[in-house]
Amino acid sequence: MVIAMLKTNSHGHAIGLSESAAKSHDIVVAVGGDGTCNEVINGIMNSEHKNVSFGIIPNDTGNGFMRSLKDQSKNKLVRNIVDGKVSNIDLALVHFDERSRYFLNVADIGFGAKVVEAMDRQRTKGMGGKMSYSLAILRTFFTYKKKDMTIMGDGISFSGKSLMLVFTNGGVFGHGLTIHQEARVDIGKLGLTILGNVSLMQYVKNLSKLKRGLKIDHPEVQYYHFDELSVQTSKEVYLETDGEIAGSNTIKVQVLPGVLQCVN
Repeated sequence: MVIAMLKTNSHGHAIGLSESAAKSHDIVVAVGGDGTCNEVINGIMNSEHKNVSFGIIPNDTGNGFMRSLKDQSKNKLVRNIVDGKVSNIDLALVHFDERSRYFLNVADIGFGAKVVEAMDRQRTKGMGGKMSYSLAILRTFFTYKKKDMTIMGDGISFSGKSLMLVFTNGGVFGHGLTIHQEARVDIGKLGLTILGNVSLMQYVKNLSKLKRGLKIDHPEVQYYHFDELSVQTSKEVYLETDGEIAGSNTIKVQVLPGVLQCVN
């Protein structure tokens, strides 16, 4: 067994490293949080060797995707690597600005992506962790204005002001918030949570429910499953994938059932 340890030195570096590693290794393991995992799976999927297995050693405060897996222990990961135990899981592909990007866990447009943008600014000042996430929510709370959004596809009809649209493969993001209770990585469908004309105060009041894995009971909150859909926005709205700002404006999202071999 040939083992190589590669360290990233900049944002986006893990994409190239994992794409290169996929050429000569059977397993690529990401050490980090959801953002690192996102870059690694994009590198694997960009390579010509998509049969490479993917594993995770969580090393961040968020690690939303790992909460979707049954066993998060490093020992279990090592045992499964030795035993060659892998399972096929779904990925999602999002198209935007004439580009595309895979995501493993959660993508959203609207308020959540604006929070991520605020966190990115805070990171440049050396601030990270749960405190940074809470501060980013607070800052966004006072500045964000809901945008008009239109969803088309899979029989889902929505048009109006929306606080946030969340596309889920795993269902947990933002330091333990269960945004879609029925999202699963192996059902061949993505989840969609629509937070429509919900006030920011109502969203904040319901954060405790999301932390407990409960649905938000509100007429402007809807839950769906889908294969493919598109979103149009009246103004520029940020899109984030697994905690990384990706793009904006007209967006198409689709599920890719069982395309990733995951050591879990």
